[in-house]
Amino acid sequence: MVKTFRGRNTKSVLEQVKTELGSEAVILSTRSIQDQGEPRCEVTAAREPSGNVDHGAWDHGDRPGWGEWHEEWNQIKTHLMALLKPRLNLDALSPRQRAALEYLLREGVGEGVVLALWHGLKDDPEKSVLSALRKVVRSVGFCKKRWPQKFHALAGPSGVGKTTVLLRLALEYARTNPGARICLADADNAQGRGRLFLKHYAGLSEMDYKEISNQGDVSELNERSHNFDKIFMDLPAMTGESTLEKYLDVLGLTGKSDLAVHMLLSPHFAPDALESFARRYKSSKTAGIIWTKLDEACNYGAVANVAHFTGLPVSALSFGPGLKRTLVPAQDVMLWKLLFKHQLPESATEDIQGAGFAQ
Repeated sequence: MVKTFRGRNTKSVLEQVKTELGSEAVILSTRSIQDQGEPRCEVTAAREPSGNVDHGAWDHGDRPGWGEWHEEWNQIKTHLMALLKPRLNLDALSPRQRAALEYLLREGVGEGVVLALWHGLKDDPEKSVLSALRKVVRSVGFCKKRWPQKFHALAGPSGVGKTTVLLRLALEYARTNPGARICLADADNAQGRGRLFLKHYAGLSEMDYKEISNQGDVSELNERSHNFDKIFMDLPAMTGESTLEKYLDVLGLTGKSDLAVHMLLSPHFAPDALESFARRYKSSKTAGIIWTKLDEACNYGAVANVAHFTGLPVSALSFGPGLKRTLVPAQDVMLWKLLFKHQLPESATEDIQGAGFAQ
């Protein structure tokens, strides 16, 4: 079952999805639309059929047998976790450690992550949960020193706000690096609105703008790259059987040493969807994760789950509707505040500015 829901904001629409399709619904896409002149959020969601139905008809790229395979794999995961749970004896932990892991489970952190944390804590009742969590969820905040690559590409599914985040990243870099020469490269030019958006702001901010559609365009940009300090690339969403690795190979980018790809994800996607996206967008050049639309999420267990699944660090955090001061380089303390306090980064504080894009 696939349905489209509309509402005033993402949170209200997700409540509709949960009410009608249940908590296991998979978010397929989100987008902003105009309805009689009023801004609205539109979410397309799906729920896998249950009971005695033809799973072969379930639409996942029309792959034969996908439904049966998915159901069988879910059963295997259930049995594996049933075997692991007896080993996950929370009573072996100190009361403080146990309370923290029980909280994380309630917040949507997966049992695989909790098991990894449990192994890191069980032999030391004095050990901090944060010290164990730091080995699972890492941050490498975006700045000149830690991300020296000239090319930075943003990749992710439709609805995560790639174009907006790319502008936020470029504008913040320009703010903290006065005089920096920046180019905005649009490889997602099939999206007319996004193309005009990038081109418009490039002109307003005195940045160069370049459209990319093939390997020749990439070669031309490489030849001109000495004119720029940073080049930010907006990559298209991968659809059907396509993956980011295949797409980068077509453009001749897989062997590019000065390229870093940031995977964009939002915590309001369902766990199965996030896992699928992580597989599709993890490539040989994917080096970090930017979490978007954090202000619209109910909890942040996905941040730990995806970090554990991919092994990738978080490079930046994006939140709020504006273009300025709504994206910050990730820090460990920000991630802990998200997970344990639901506290968003405070972009205007001096400590965040001191750890900004210029360093």
